[in-house]
Amino acid sequence: MDIFDVLSAISKRRNTLMNRGITEHKALLKAERVVSKEYHIPLPDIQKLVGDEIKPRSL
Repeated sequence: MDIFDVLSAISKRRNTLMNRGITEHKALLKAERVVSKEYHIPLPDIQKLVGDEIKPRSL
């Protein structure tokens, strides 16, 4: 499994969660945790791959 497979899995999981009504920020955090457990990759490594966290927009 390479970096692109991991990022693709996170993106797919995030999109699924967003379609269920979860905000983008929360969906990304949850997707990172799920993929971390699923692929047995430490969460800090997943967060490094994804980059900076998405900051929620101020309205």
